[in-house]
Amino acid sequence: MRIHRLYCKSVSGEDSNFELDQSQSSHLSKVLRLQVNDEVEVFDGNGASALCLITSIDRKMTSLKRISEVIFSDAPKEKIVMVIPVIKKENLHFMVQKLTEIGISELIFYKPDLIDQSIAKKDHRKVIEKCLEVVISSCKQCGSNFIPQLNLFENIIDAFDSIEAKTDSFLFDLGAKNSFNIKELSSESKVCLITGPESGFSDSELELLNKRNIKIRLIGKNTLRAETAPLVIASLVQNQFGNI
Repeated sequence: MRIHRLYCKSVSGEDSNFELDQSQSSHLSKVLRLQVNDEVEVFDGNGASALCLITSIDRKMTSLKRISEVIFSDAPKEKIVMVIPVIKKENLHFMVQKLTEIGISELIFYKPDLIDQSIAKKDHRKVIEKCLEVVISSCKQCGSNFIPQLNLFENIIDAFDSIEAKTDSFLFDLGAKNSFNIKELSSESKVCLITGPESGFSDSELELLNKRNIKIRLIGKNTLRAETAPLVIASLVQNQFGNI
């Protein structure tokens, strides 16, 4: 029988008894329909996990007891950072879910100059908060004990400037002269991959990015949707690293 996975930072703490928040408790009781004395696997998002026993349960609060040693997973050697635009909610959630499954280390969101006007005035902080829920759900499903870091910036320049120095950075644009060659990566690369919205990058964005140490590349002959391009690129890079 499959053991369900839950997320709680407290699982790796000193106390073997801890509680889930209301969101996790509600999911456990209403969706998973688990009961007292059922066992679950709990991960903390930073690589630790343990087998736990449900000691009490209701929709507002669930108590757990850790019944195994805490296991610490090794973090991937390669760090892949995706710099992606804020797009329509359904497409954004799909993209974030799949990037998490692929094993991206960090998701950096930015508001593009050519943002879709249907979402331009939305509270993008709340949008990203919802994306965190999607990421946690994806980690439960795919078995990853590491939750990607999420950040939001007002524009693509601020987003790119937040990247650590000595990161191998690629921007993907339909107007690029050179195609992306996976052999440009080494097995130990720290990689930043930047994609644009449906309408592409603005002239101003490209001009400012051209002044930075970044390689502008073409993905391929086909024009990919804003939510598809990051998935294709991330899969190619993870395959190169031997993680797929």
